[in-house]
Amino acid sequence: MEENLKKALSEMLVLALLHERDYYALELAPAIAERSDGAIVLTFPYAILYRMIDQEYIQEMPKRIAPDGRRRQYFHITDAGRVYFKKIWAVYQRFIVGVDLLADRTLPGLERGEGK
Repeated sequence: MEENLKKALSEMLVLALLHERDYYALELAPAIAERSDGAIVLTFPYAILYRMIDQEYIQEMPKRIAPDGRRRQYFHITDAGRVYFKKIWAVYQRFIVGVDLLADRTLPGLERGEGK
């Protein structure tokens, strides 16, 4: 189940980061892991990136020098990507509210985060 959830949320998470600034592929996974306190780990962001390029949600930018001194291929969110992100974010928000309501009504007293 964890893998399916990660797969379903990976595009949204990448787009969320790209709202902030352009990233190169190999810095996306550590940023997501760090900001989720290790709860979400992407092992291969390239498949996500290329799928979103095909869908025109992101675009490759000209290579430039990264903070590590290497030339890197950066990715940038497009206007279509921003629209898509807002849609999937709204769906995600409705979904988690619904899950929380169901849990509260079905399993009263269950603390969030149990089962880790």
